[in-house]
Amino acid sequence: MFLFGRRKKRLERERLAAEQAAAAEQARIAEEMKKAEEMRQAELAQKAEAARKAAEIAAAEEAAAAEQAEAAEQAPAEVAEAPAEEISEEVAKANGKFEIKRASDGRYMFNVRAGNTQVIASSQMYSSMASCKNGIASVGVNAPLAAIEDQTLQTINVEKCPKFQIYFDKAGQYRFNLIAKNGNNILSCTQGYRQKSSCKNGIKSVIANASAPTEILKTEK
Repeated sequence: MFLFGRRKKRLERERLAAEQAAAAEQARIAEEMKKAEEMRQAELAQKAEAARKAAEIAAAEEAAAAEQAEAAEQAPAEVAEAPAEEISEEVAKANGKFEIKRASDGRYMFNVRAGNTQVIASSQMYSSMASCKNGIASVGVNAPLAAIEDQTLQTINVEKCPKFQIYFDKAGQYRFNLIAKNGNNILSCTQGYRQKSSCKNGIKSVIANASAPTEILKTEK
C-alpha cells in the first residue's frame, strides 16, 4: 500500500512536469509565431513604403518630362542668326547674374548674364516662379560637376550626366546645352559662336556664375 502511494505521487509529478513542459513548448511556439507575424508585417510595411516612394518618384519624373516636353514645344526654332559676341577668358570669369523673366503667357524662365552683360544661356519655360528658382538651383548644383561632351568631334566621348554638350547648330556655329544629372536639359546657349574656344568660355561663364545672385525682372506691360 505504501509502495502504491509513492508510485502514485511519482506519476503525478511526472504528469505535472509533462504538462509544464507542454505549456512551455506551446508558449515558445506562440512567441515564435508572434515574432514571425511581426516580421511579416514589418516586411509588408517596408514594401508598401517602397512602393509609395517609387510611385512618388515616377510621378515626379512624369511631371518633369511633361514640363520638359511642353518647354520643347514652346522653345523658339533655331535660325541662322548673327553669331554671339566672342567671349574672352576675362569675361567668362567676371561676375554675372541670373535673371528671372515672366513671359506673356504667365510662365517663367531665366537667363545667365555674363559680366559683360551678354546673355550666355537661357532656361526652358516653367509654370511657376518656384519651379524657375528650382531650375536656377539645379544649375548651381550641376554646372560645377558637369563634364564637357564635345559632339562636334569625329569621335565623341560620351560623358555621364551632368554634362555640357557642345554641338553645331543649323548655321554651323557652336552652341552648348547643360544636361542635369537626371538627363533633363536645364540650360541652352542662346546664340551660336564662330569659335569653339568662345563656346567653351561661355560654359566657363555658366560655371563661374553657378552661385551668382538672382534678379527678378519686372514684367513688361
